[in-house]
Amino acid sequence: MKRRWLGAAVLVGALTLSGCATGTTDAGSGEVAQDAEGPKSLLIWVDAVREPACLKYKELMAGEVEITCEVVGQEEILSKVTLAKQTGEGAPDVTFDQPNNVAIYQDPALGFALNLSDYLDPSVFAAYNTSNDWCLIDGSYYCLKNDLAQTVLWYDTVIFDELGLAVPTTMDEFAETAMKLKGTGYVAGAIGDQGFYAGYLWPSGCPMVNVIDPATVNINADSPNCSRVWELVQPLVDAGVLDTRSAFDAGFIAEVAQQQKVAMHIGPSWWGEFVIRPADSWAIPEGRITAAPMPTWAGESTNWSGEWGGGIWVASAFSKFPQAAAAAAQWLATDPGLMGEGVTFPGSQPAFEAWSKRLSADTYYAADPTVAMIEQAGKIRQDNKPVRYDMQGQFGELNSGISGGKGIEASVRAYITALENLAPAAGYTVTK
Repeated sequence: MKRRWLGAAVLVGALTLSGCATGTTDAGSGEVAQDAEGPKSLLIWVDAVREPACLKYKELMAGEVEITCEVVGQEEILSKVTLAKQTGEGAPDVTFDQPNNVAIYQDPALGFALNLSDYLDPSVFAAYNTSNDWCLIDGSYYCLKNDLAQTVLWYDTVIFDELGLAVPTTMDEFAETAMKLKGTGYVAGAIGDQGFYAGYLWPSGCPMVNVIDPATVNINADSPNCSRVWELVQPLVDAGVLDTRSAFDAGFIAEVAQQQKVAMHIGPSWWGEFVIRPADSWAIPEGRITAAPMPTWAGESTNWSGEWGGGIWVASAFSKFPQAAAAAAQWLATDPGLMGEGVTFPGSQPAFEAWSKRLSADTYYAADPTVAMIEQAGKIRQDNKPVRYDMQGQFGELNSGISGGKGIEASVRAYITALENLAPAAGYTVTK
């Protein structure tokens, strides 16, 4: 199988990555800052999942750079960075964080994100092809994608064979297939969490955080690309074939997932290794699960994905050692040896090659799931962009509405209204 999803020309020179400063100058900022003289030290903030990676880097850099790894919950990082800006102390040199926050970090009002284009060799960015464009703001890169979290259609081959189901290729077929589960005890997934945003609203193109330019964002709950989502999903909820709990809800896991009652589930590329497989999660037995490409919404020529995750590494413009910080972010985001052993789909091509080789040969899966992941890697819908306000902090409005029985349309509208109220305070004009 052809595994490369980047163009051959992109890979020229990309397999050898450099953490050295390029000697370039930002057009508006003068000379590139150099590392302070003397012993170097870096404070790196990570979540619990990324802590082992940080500790490996600490070991690697022993004697060259003193690395301190500190676990900070993702929900705390932005507020802590903001506080550090205000007090002038305590900011990390490098942090792992949620993708949307790069726009807040790059905003001159905070000015936290280091312009990595000034410090890393162009081959680092070339090795991502377009998958690091999320981090591209005003022509420069302000973060590195740790991984892609493109949605695919996970399905249980045993259940599909048992019921004589065909893998859906359109969202209409998805709904029809889901309806065939009525009365069987099987479900087509759970939607009471961020997966609904990533797997349904985003691929449909519902305008929620569609950045037109640095001062304008398109948000429109009345778009047919929003209404077609609730028109398709609500009947499935009413029929009991879509669970309104979160896929991480303890009751859903015990009563549905661990009973092998999930026939299919739109979910991110990390779903198999992080959710479906682990014994302390869904614990689905070997040989049942694989992934298919995303179903296509009616009227679309592309079967778009959204993303749930796709974390980023940001180096700090406040750091006394910006070159060392940029090099650390690069290693943590792109090292093939590190990323090849992870549970998530690496964004950088060399790391992806190592990762996919391992996963595609894994007998846990009924068929190679990386085929679908590779197809969807270049189909993450691009109208969603990072914004200078905490749009992820509003997911509670969406998720609680769905899980609380408020209804899909009402829950989506409440979420979008919350975004409309946030945008102007961040300097955006909202257009419909």
